[in-house]
Amino acid sequence: MIDQWLQHKWFLRIIALALAILLYFMVAETSSSTSSSSALPIVGQSSMALDVPVEVFFDEVQYVAYNVPEELNVELQGPSSSLTMTRLVKDYQVFVDLTNLGTGFHRVPVEARGFGGDVNVKLERDTVEIYIDRKQTVEVPVSVNMLNKDQLPEGYVVGDAEIEPTTVKVSGGASRIQNVKEITLNIDVANQNQTFTRELPPTILDANGNPLNVTVEPNIIRVTVPVYEQSAVVPIEVVTTGDVADEYRLVDTLLADTEVRVFAPTDVLANLDVIETIPIDLDGLDGNNKVTATLQLPDGATALGKKEVEVQLLVRGIDDTRDDSGELTERVRLTVPVSVRGFDRTNYTLRSPDVVSVTLSGKRALLESVTSNSVGVTLDLTGLPSGLHGVDVDYEVPKGVTVVSPKTIDVELTSVDDETETSSLQ
Repeated sequence: MIDQWLQHKWFLRIIALALAILLYFMVAETSSSTSSSSALPIVGQSSMALDVPVEVFFDEVQYVAYNVPEELNVELQGPSSSLTMTRLVKDYQVFVDLTNLGTGFHRVPVEARGFGGDVNVKLERDTVEIYIDRKQTVEVPVSVNMLNKDQLPEGYVVGDAEIEPTTVKVSGGASRIQNVKEITLNIDVANQNQTFTRELPPTILDANGNPLNVTVEPNIIRVTVPVYEQSAVVPIEVVTTGDVADEYRLVDTLLADTEVRVFAPTDVLANLDVIETIPIDLDGLDGNNKVTATLQLPDGATALGKKEVEVQLLVRGIDDTRDDSGELTERVRLTVPVSVRGFDRTNYTLRSPDVVSVTLSGKRALLESVTSNSVGVTLDLTGLPSGLHGVDVDYEVPKGVTVVSPKTIDVELTSVDDETETSSLQ
């Protein structure tokens, strides 16, 4: 019950008044005992100092106010009873009123109220210079800058960060946010050996590196950084054993997925050309068949992106000359140069293969005339940030020829600023 009374302002005021009266009689008794010639007791004078938050009155929907001090020191002098009540009740304000002012710089008075009529109030500052700007809200993208990638454990790399949300709303004075085009979050990946998530407050800095006084919504960004062992995308090769039934022939083996990501140390990846299936038994097969083949993990590799793959076995009679649409009859592998476009050489360095082994499928007569010069391999890097990326390959091949693999090629973009920082640290 008493706790509920203590939460009411008027209860506190009554208590303060009672204390003030008690203090009055104590002072009066002291005064009468020391000065019998005085007809009336004199209430004691006192002083104290408070740090009071500064309130601002203005249209917060349309405007933003800058340079407003968070709090000011206030010196108070007056009867001890009044100061005691002031300390207990806290029914006072220090404020600046901007309600009738437009945009620009203004020197405005600092006002105080609620301290009591018999209390002398001395403010730390009588006026403050305020800047009023029109409020504006813009939506900007969020990006991630990976720090200390060179300090990852050996054999590990980071992938593209997943950012949630990918854009935020920034609100503030129009003159202050006009140059805000992007928010970049710095994340330290040193010594990380597994995927991790961070929740970070977005901070916008001015030209001097100081936090800009703006509001960002939402005020927490969730970033997931994939960390995994060194990997590469490698073509899959179907291996068979045994023979189909008499009077039949194996026309082709068609893969649902033609390549797989392999996780392994760099020296192992450098010597990997293909990932083979465990041999598929063809004995007695006399028609088309779909099987699920297990992929073999190469020596020295730690994992595969998938363990199994579907294989369509095309089996025809020896005298059957059908060439159904989509059922290709021959394959060839060529080494083809890789070209790139959309690469920002000013801000990034690029690590990517110069050549790639391309597997093509088509009719035998057509494939016999296909050479490396007949195939174009291009990677479009437009807009890619710093980091490791699996880039879809753009192919140019002769009509009637189908690309089996690879469908993606790994590239790594490194910011020039990151390389400069790494060099300076070494």
